[in-house]
Amino acid sequence: MLSKEETVQLSARYAEKGFLCSEAVLKALSKCQEIQSDIIPKIATGFGGGIGRAGEVCGAFTGGVMGLGLKYGRVKVSTEDAERSVYWFATELMTKFRAEFGHIRCRDLLGLDVSSKEGLKRYREQKLWENQCREYITTTTGLAYEILLKE
Repeated sequence: MLSKEETVQLSARYAEKGFLCSEAVLKALSKCQEIQSDIIPKIATGFGGGIGRAGEVCGAFTGGVMGLGLKYGRVKVSTEDAERSVYWFATELMTKFRAEFGHIRCRDLLGLDVSSKEGLKRYREQKLWENQCREYITTTTGLAYEILLKE
């Protein structure tokens, strides 16, 4: 398994290459776990920009949830599911993300609506991809990495 620093740096490099927030985080977390598939980053593409650039749930966060799901997600329904929440890892990441940034919605994090022409224009003018989104990508990757270390 890659170190936390290597995984975080990898997510930053994926973002620099042009991968969306959701894709960059998922790709880094999957590589960290030595999981290779042509499906990654495809399954994360639609989550970028707060799901299809709608400004809803942050794409970096959703990429983190998917990356954690690679380890903790279910492959079958079990009676043990009632013993522990099946989505504990997503809840833990959400709690940590909110503690770090205050919000989980893309438009709240950015302070504008990327789904509108005016909002997208301001997003580009203010270079929020470089100035904010990349921080969400690297921080989320680091937070998710810490959760991956749990048993």
